[in-house]
Amino acid sequence: MLAIVLLASNGNAQTAKLINDLACKAMEKENFVYENGIAKLYGIRTNGPDTNNGTLACAKVISIILKRAGAINDILLCVGQIETALSNWKKIENENDLKPGDIIVWLNRHKGKKDKKCTSGGNCHIGVVTDKGYFHNSPLSHIPTFNGVPLGAYKFKIGYRPPD
Repeated sequence: MLAIVLLASNGNAQTAKLINDLACKAMEKENFVYENGIAKLYGIRTNGPDTNNGTLACAKVISIILKRAGAINDILLCVGQIETALSNWKKIENENDLKPGDIIVWLNRHKGKKDKKCTSGGNCHIGVVTDKGYFHNSPLSHIPTFNGVPLGAYKFKIGYRPPD
């Protein structure tokens, strides 16, 4: 029984490492293509009509990483859907406690709801904490990027860590 517990724990630690690695490698030329105004991350278009041409693509970009890591089964288009999918993950209440592989959610200072629920329309933003900084879909350029989160517009809401 002890061996099974250790394997499960090791597997979950590997999920955080895999999420970090996939996000860190996301912008390499074999993983990200931007041609003729079309952005593709790991072969999946991120700035199509389903994301308002990339304006609302943060959840899609992060769910591509999470799906490739085996953490979720589907590509999701809403931050709230990802939060539901990660509801059994450890919640990180302090931004300073985040580690590579954690998922971070920000609340839009202007559009965010008082109940802090992420429902759609840009009231929340989501990214991955990596060894290279935050990986997310830029609300400004509408394509995946590292860092560049306009913190004047967003404030930390919560982080999610794969269960240990």
